[in-house]
Amino acid sequence: MDDELRTRLFDPQAAHGLVLARRPPSRSAVACVVSDVVWHDVVVLLRWAAAGTHGAPELEAGRMWRLATGCADLLRRLPGLSDELEEPWQPVDPAPDTVPAGAGGVEQVALRLERLLRSPAPLPLAVLAVEIDALGAAAIGALADSAPWGAP
Repeated sequence: MDDELRTRLFDPQAAHGLVLARRPPSRSAVACVVSDVVWHDVVVLLRWAAAGTHGAPELEAGRMWRLATGCADLLRRLPGLSDELEEPWQPVDPAPDTVPAGAGGVEQVALRLERLLRSPAPLPLAVLAVEIDALGAAAIGALADSAPWGAP
């Protein structure tokens, strides 16, 4: 993640600007509210992905848990938000690309999510859900890699 975006994510006014920039051109009240809710949550997830812990294992584990649970919470709400937009919820098959384990995987998926945040093109919520799911999976993978016990 570049320093300019990192600065914007942690600046409340700039982060709000990122959220408002994703509003759809239709400008219906429901579409604007749903867009703001979804993209605000994406900004929060990107903040967790970009947060520094100075290598403290307890803080890093907490950061990954919060990132994973934030992803799960947004994924749980996306079908209902899609229904509010009268957008058909058609799950999209995840891309076959592999995400590296550990913090590198979180960084890689966060970069893809960052590109979606900055993209002016409209995006179906089902497509966004694939990236949110991948970010949560990368966070869980990073937690598993850092666990003091070995995998069976």
